[in-house]
Amino acid sequence: MAQGVVEFLGGPLGRFAEVGRSRVWTPLRALIAIAWVFVSFGVLSKANCAGGIKTENGMALNWAGNRQYTSFCYNDITPLYEGRGLNEPGFVYAYSWTEGDLTRYMEYPVLAGLFQGAMGWITRNTYALVDDFLPAAGWYFYLTALVLAIMWVCTIRMVAELAGNRIWDTVLVAASPLLIVHAFTNWDIPSIMLLTGALLAARNKRYWLAGVLIGAGTAVKLWPLFVLGAYLIVAIRRRKFMPFVKMLISAVVTWLVVNVPIMLTYPDAWREFTRLNSERSWEWTTIYAVIARATDWAGFDGGATPPVILNSVSFLLFAGSCLAIFLLGLQAKDTPRVAELLFLIVAAFLLFNKVWSPQYSLWLVIPAALALPRWRLLFAWMTVDMMVWPILMWHMMGTDNKGAPGELLNLIILVRDGFIIALVVLVVMQILGRIPDKVADAHYGHDPLLTTPDVWGKKDSSCSPQQPFSGSSPSSSPSSSLPRPSTP
Repeated sequence: MAQGVVEFLGGPLGRFAEVGRSRVWTPLRALIAIAWVFVSFGVLSKANCAGGIKTENGMALNWAGNRQYTSFCYNDITPLYEGRGLNEPGFVYAYSWTEGDLTRYMEYPVLAGLFQGAMGWITRNTYALVDDFLPAAGWYFYLTALVLAIMWVCTIRMVAELAGNRIWDTVLVAASPLLIVHAFTNWDIPSIMLLTGALLAARNKRYWLAGVLIGAGTAVKLWPLFVLGAYLIVAIRRRKFMPFVKMLISAVVTWLVVNVPIMLTYPDAWREFTRLNSERSWEWTTIYAVIARATDWAGFDGGATPPVILNSVSFLLFAGSCLAIFLLGLQAKDTPRVAELLFLIVAAFLLFNKVWSPQYSLWLVIPAALALPRWRLLFAWMTVDMMVWPILMWHMMGTDNKGAPGELLNLIILVRDGFIIALVVLVVMQILGRIPDKVADAHYGHDPLLTTPDVWGKKDSSCSPQQPFSGSSPSSSPSSSLPRPSTP
């Protein structure tokens, strides 16, 4: 599969390639073109929820006939334009509304909320350009999708550099089936871009910048924080702690700089994210939801708020997984690669967390592509994972509207989880040396996400002086005499 795709795009880089003097379709330009095509598919998959119908008060959203479910086009961007007061002037965290006896606020982390507020401001001030044929919420969706698409293309550019000698593995990210259904389901792309930028900055020895990007990513979504666990293991293994300390300090400072002003000015709004996550029960596509549907069980706490037992079980399972990954990283013969460790941590979080919003699967795409670039297996997993979304939408229509039975949703979730568990097992076997590591082999035994070995300490495995390791891909230097892999 990989060879067919790469040959179609121009073939692998040969020993005598004239680097820097290629024709128009360089590998990077081909990858960027693929990325634009797939984010376009993502926009089209949500377009049926962005259209409207003319009313006496102008254009309004048209979700008649359960369109958001029957078209599988539901996304949080479109309805939250009015649902979070983004259609009104004012600061996003100053807006509130009531649900019963509860006062609600913007429930997203600070940078995610500020991004939504900024896009709302742009929408309000440009809506006059399209008010004859689009509802305001639809215009907000398309503007947001445009900005997120640009961020995604920038991410692809960084992944292509991180892939090093295996640049075509970036196809796994740029052409991911998950982009079709989840590129614009929520605001996950900024956190993915910031984490990818942090990986690139760390590889280029810009550790303060890497920490800033990790802190900013954590202020968008929590999960970029997990990469510090991977770097901690590398620091302990290599006995070089300064790179990790620099990243940790700058990440914490960045997070505080972003959060403290909102924390002090709008304390109730700032706590909304924590409150909501502690009080909510399991999400539709978690293993806990599968158990509940299969057994008619109300949940670990019988519907109590907050679900203390569910919260404790979820946390303990994830914490135990992190401890196991930590011990694995320390006891492995060779230092595990950063992408391998990051993949294991994020996979454990998704498998055991009580909330697995289907778009969270996007978080795994880049770590998986960099950790275990097995094309058939990864595309199979991503295709199955993509199908969770339409089946979930079909199920949410309800049995009265001929919705999908819970058994079908359970089946697709279990198959998805089975694929991810299989990927975890293969990554662990790869770390233990039981199966070949294609990425390490393509980089002379070194981790392409780390810079030269002397920065993080001596590498466990040997590296011949005649084959020095460079933080950048040998293919980026016309003067490089190193042999280059002929297959992806």
